[in-house]
Amino acid sequence: MVSQTAASLGEGLEGKLRELGEALDGIGEEKAAQRPADAEWSCKEVLSHLMGDEGEREVDRLQRFLDEDNPLIGVVVGLPYYTPARQAMSLPELRAGVWKRYEEMAAFVSGLSDEQLERGARIPLLKQTPIGEQATLAQWVGVVTTFHLPAHIDQVKAARNTLGA
Repeated sequence: MVSQTAASLGEGLEGKLRELGEALDGIGEEKAAQRPADAEWSCKEVLSHLMGDEGEREVDRLQRFLDEDNPLIGVVVGLPYYTPARQAMSLPELRAGVWKRYEEMAAFVSGLSDEQLERGARIPLLKQTPIGEQATLAQWVGVVTTFHLPAHIDQVKAARNTLGA
């Protein structure tokens, strides 16, 4: 049976996509590619980061919670994955890539049962957080929705403000 929590997690992801879309609305291609400061990512780099490593799907990572007992989920922090292929992509193409990734994730999560959401994994990235290294699938999706996506939405908003976009 599909859980209320699952539906809520899926809706949360979709809500963050709407917020990201609003943050990106009206920004032009040139401004989206411009870095607001030397050590900061451009909006296009943020989108590339949110698309993840080429060839990896977030849904596959989530599926591991269900298929394996306590899998090790490795996460590399701070990489924009802004490859030459991604640099050649337009803002709408990058945006579409992000939407595909997170809409797939929302659809996947929305169909899960409470039992599936409670499946755990070892995620060293979370070791120093209140969740700890052992996290459930629901907690992991919560981290993405509550911390990861909002941080990058704020990054896009700040870049827009700095660049006057």
